Amino acid sequence: MNTPDPFHLSTAQQRVASLVIEGDSNADISAKLHLSESTVRSHITKGSKIVGCPRGSSRAMYAHALLTRKQVTAPSAPQPGVHFTAPEERLLQALVAHARIDDIAVAAGIHRDDVRLETYALRVKTRALNDAHLVGIAHRLGVFDRVAHDAPAGAAR
Repeated sequence: MNTPDPFHLSTAQQRVASLVIEGDSNADISAKLHLSESTVRSHITKGSKIVGCPRGSSRAMYAHALLTRKQVTAPSAPQPGVHFTAPEERLLQALVAHARIDDIAVAAGIHRDDVRLETYALRVKTRALNDAHLVGIAHRLGVFDRVAHDAPAGAAR
């Protein structure tokens, strides 16, 4: 007897999630899919639970969980040949692991006042529309694959 995949989004949730990864706002998604913004929020909330995001997760965390669990496809990289420095990769890792600015700053090794500026610089560098789109592009470029492979054996991912 086959057991259902506990991390499987419904078709409607996948459509919404795909647009989140592309950087669309709830209003944009609502207009594109002819749904109310309330329905869009509901799909995102339910989808977040399905892919294991803790309560209060950011869109970047949701995007990472969706892509890690292969619920959606990463967006194409709008600018080929983008490479991230080690500090930029640490910031990307921090964005997908934490929702609070203070926690992101500690994990990335930067001052809390620099988190938004450094994240904005990464969005400009990659032409990402927002943090969820940035995470999607980073997935497309293999950043999280490299980090997972570079982690020492037994390290938390």
